[in-house]
Parts: sequence; C-alpha cells; structure tokens
Amino acid sequence: MSQPDFPGASRPDRETSRIPIIPLWGNLIVPLQGDITDAQAAQLCSDVLRDIQRIGARGMVVDISGLWLVDSHLCAVLARLAASARLMGTRTVLCGMGADVALTLQSMGIQLEGVETALGLEEGLALLGVQVVGGRSTSSEREASLALADEMLGLSPSPLPKPTA
Repeated sequence: MSQPDFPGASRPDRETSRIPIIPLWGNLIVPLQGDITDAQAAQLCSDVLRDIQRIGARGMVVDISGLWLVDSHLCAVLARLAASARLMGTRTVLCGMGADVALTLQSMGIQLEGVETALGLEEGLALLGVQVVGGRSTSSEREASLALADEMLGLSPSPLPKPTA
C-alpha cells in the first residue's frame, strides 16, 4: 500500500530512517538489516552512544544476521562504535555473522578489537549474562531438535511406548 502524497507530509527515507535500538534488561540490542547507508551508520553511532549514557547499558549485542552486505566502511563504523561503547563501560557482542562475511573480514585484515562474537542473538545475550529462567538451555534445545530431525528422517528409532500393567 502506498502512502498518500500530502503537501508537507514527510515519508521515511531510506537514507534518514533510523535503525532500532532495543533496551533489554540493562543491555541494548541493535538489529541491523538490509543495506546500511553511511548516513544511517553515522546516526546509529550517535543514537547508540546516547542510549548507553541514558540507560547506563552494561552490554550491547549488534546482530548483523539481517545485513545484505558488510563492507570495510561498515566494519570500521562497528569497530569505532564498539571502542566508544567500551570507553563508556559497555561490552559489545557481535552476532549473526555468516561464513562469507567472516572470510571477507579475515581476508581484508579487519580486526574488531575488544568485540566478542556469538553465532546468534541468544548466545550473544548469554555472553552478557542474560539467562532464561525456567527455559531449556541452548545445548538441550539443540539436542532435542537433532533427535527430532533424526526421528523424522528415520535415522533413529522412536521411543518405545511404556508397557502398561
């Protein structure tokens, strides 16, 4: 559905639209998606650092699993953001990095000093000390999903029903 064109109505422009910063239990979650412009990256840095100061964030997880492209400029922005956050007392965890992005960063010699990495958001939050109470651990969830997949593929016998007396 398109927006109506009203005189003076402002439409969010891709160049100026803001990246969401989600406060969660004393931490920040920054989900990056699509294609991040230079203007959005600059705005992101100022917004994140302002929010770190405002809420006193102890940690920040930057999730890059939704990015289409990670170039050297964006890597430099993320490195500066993490270094600035560290100066303010906030740990940074980068999660959701795909194999192609990791290989590209390594081949370009880009190092993210002081940035911890995790495969996914849950693992990133766990590195910051966020724990689920009453839930299953990541390893038990993984084991359960592998057992279910094996059962569906017929690779392991399904559990036998217990005999009744």
